[in-house]
Amino acid sequence: MSSLIECLEAQDATALSQLLGRLPHLTNAPVIEGDETPHPIHAICNRVFDGRLSDSQGLAFANALISAGADLDAIHPANGDSLLISAISLSCPSIAHRLLDKGANPDPRGLFGATALHWAAIMGMADLVKRLMDHGVYIYLRDAQYSATPLGWAVQGWIEPPRGARDDHMACARLLVDAGLQPDAEWRHSEQIMADSALRQALGWA
Repeated sequence: MSSLIECLEAQDATALSQLLGRLPHLTNAPVIEGDETPHPIHAICNRVFDGRLSDSQGLAFANALISAGADLDAIHPANGDSLLISAISLSCPSIAHRLLDKGANPDPRGLFGATALHWAAIMGMADLVKRLMDHGVYIYLRDAQYSATPLGWAVQGWIEPPRGARDDHMACARLLVDAGLQPDAEWRHSEQIMADSALRQALGWA
């Protein structure tokens, strides 16, 4: 196969590894997708998110690129997201874990001024929330769009789960509260929050 896109469309990770062996410059070359030119790993995450690739296929492709020397901290040219943020927000936790395994920086801010921790919280990915906190990320940071902490994103994810979210927002909230984050005082005036006993308990208000 002669192009990265052809390998993805054929769902052939072995062919991708062979292609990158012949043409290593393709490892970090932007992929043309409509009006966007994302990094190849972001392009893989897009395909997992929309169902063109399974989770395991996406991870196999990401592994091929990582083994070939992919820039683990590449930034999306349109929205500023790191590959780690892209993997989390596009519901690819296996790829996110692999990026962390290989040394991806967990701290950069991307779209909305949010971090990987914000996105893990709103996506209900408690294992990634815990892992990012174990990495020592700053849990008190508020995003630039909504001025919300990762705890606020976890609560929002519970109230209105984004597409692809895991159903573990309560565990995310508990982890963040146990680590020292406090609910915003105005949340006590939210009927939606106060009427939910499980959420109140996760916030330490039970």
